[in-house]
Amino acid sequence: MRCYFYSYSLEDPGQRGPGVVTFMIPDLDITFRARYMGTEIECHYAALLALLEFADINPKLFKQKILQIFSDNLAVVGQINRQINCRKEHEPLLHMALTYKKKIAYSLGWVAPNENPATGFLDFE
Repeated sequence: MRCYFYSYSLEDPGQRGPGVVTFMIPDLDITFRARYMGTEIECHYAALLALLEFADINPKLFKQKILQIFSDNLAVVGQINRQINCRKEHEPLLHMALTYKKKIAYSLGWVAPNENPATGFLDFE
């Protein structure tokens, strides 16, 4: 089952500040979005972790399914897939995402921003 996540920091990407996190599961017609305080990468991790927590607490929706999760954030995808190193301050977030792999069958891949349907759900107005 294909799932997508995305986030947007309202501040300078390296600065901690308000942002928006979102995930989308098209096959189930589910879209989630929430405000989040963090850096750009923290917001992306928060969006992924929200998706994984949703899958974990709703096992009937995902029974016998492998989640194919996609993001347009190369850093998070690369860190989860152990292709690039994670900064020390983000290690707890990486560990949480990897811990979910013990409970949920998922893979994480990159998708171009214009092919990520979760990017269209950021308008709070």
